[in-house]
Amino acid sequence: MIDPVEEERAVEDVIAGDVFDAPEPSEDAAVESIPAPETSLSAEEIRQEIDRAVEARLGGIPRPRYIPATDFAPPRGLLLYRAAPRSGDFPFAVSLGGYMQLRWLEFARGAPTWTDSRGVVRPINNINTFNLNRFLISFTGHVVDERLIYNFAFFGTSDAGVRSGVVPIGMAGWKFSEAATLGAGVTQVPGSREWLSASPWNLGVDRSMANTFFRPGFSPGAAATGSLLDNTVHYQAGVWNAIDGGTSGVLRRGTSMAWAGNTWWEPLSPFGFGYGDMEQHEEAAIRLGTSGVYGRTYAIGALGLNPEDTIVRLSDGTALALPGALGPGSRVEQFRYHLATVDAGWKYRGWAANFEYYFRTLNGFQGTGPFTRSSIFDHGGQGYLSWCFVPRTYEVYARSSVVTGPYGTGQEYGGGFNWYVNQSRQGRFTLEALHLNRNPAQNILYPYRAGSTGTAIQTQFMVAF
Repeated sequence: MIDPVEEERAVEDVIAGDVFDAPEPSEDAAVESIPAPETSLSAEEIRQEIDRAVEARLGGIPRPRYIPATDFAPPRGLLLYRAAPRSGDFPFAVSLGGYMQLRWLEFARGAPTWTDSRGVVRPINNINTFNLNRFLISFTGHVVDERLIYNFAFFGTSDAGVRSGVVPIGMAGWKFSEAATLGAGVTQVPGSREWLSASPWNLGVDRSMANTFFRPGFSPGAAATGSLLDNTVHYQAGVWNAIDGGTSGVLRRGTSMAWAGNTWWEPLSPFGFGYGDMEQHEEAAIRLGTSGVYGRTYAIGALGLNPEDTIVRLSDGTALALPGALGPGSRVEQFRYHLATVDAGWKYRGWAANFEYYFRTLNGFQGTGPFTRSSIFDHGGQGYLSWCFVPRTYEVYARSSVVTGPYGTGQEYGGGFNWYVNQSRQGRFTLEALHLNRNPAQNILYPYRAGSTGTAIQTQFMVAF
């Protein structure tokens, strides 16, 4: 397996290579390359000489170059421009990247209705739909100084309709070293391992039911990230407006914020990205991690513009913000949210196993009472087992997750097949089947609808660039 340090150096050499350092020929040189006109030259010969001079001129201009994914890092994208180091030019670089998920989902219900915590009977609907499930266009680079980095992206989906809005996300920060980068912007609140795994690198079609139920969302905030101890210990930690900066962030009043952190340790060798081992680790890789989130937040019953917004729900799928969710006549307006997770992962020669467990407490309820409970504790976990039986090409996997709490228990289990096109994570076809039993999670980007029981069959083609 390629040493990730050497691999990173090679990528940097490409980024700062001769294509971007090549001296730009002067106009005088371009003119001198054209021989003095002679009366014996024909018009065609003059045009050829001019074409050669133009090609010589263009040959010294920096050209865009594509930096693909490696075994340990996602693609850098299309490097549109980078000022040549030591050239004296204004420090600036910009790369274009992104991804797209094309998905077909069919959900066959296993029951016609479900009953929420208030006693309201709700229908369970069949689903059959094609969608551009996610798309993201991003711009990354540095400006003013190579340490002043930025990442800006437009994110959207057709799941909310073809006229739905596009959500801006991104950050800017100062990279002191590999050990510490401090930045601010609209980012994920780092509440779980699977939540921080970017959508293109999921082992299956999407993240698990348990993760969708427990994790926070996106929010404006400030955070520090980095790696320590020879890049074996990694961390993300900071403060955000709320556990979710969508509608909850708009309603936010006062000084209370959400605090979150996530750390992981890779003691043996670099783990790489994603849950599967399509790269075929020749040496065993282990990842051990944990995360925690605390915040006082507003209870919301409707999503904002970002389809990844989080609505906190009870373990039967009832939204906490609904009138009567915690008893007749009650309505929760604010509450405290506590989340802790532990996770472990292993990869070796095409085999991989990953596990994460979640512990969540909701308390400090404010609003219209009385409330039937002063505190609610929910917990659950998810697990994946995979085998890439043709290295870098064909992979099978099994997955399951569970959520349990005072209002009931929900489960999912199933599996699928991945085909990595051209032996790359950047193009992947997935076929997956999942059975859901009293699912408590809901998000239109996933097959999860609150309270649903039934079977979901999904196919997806994902490209990342």
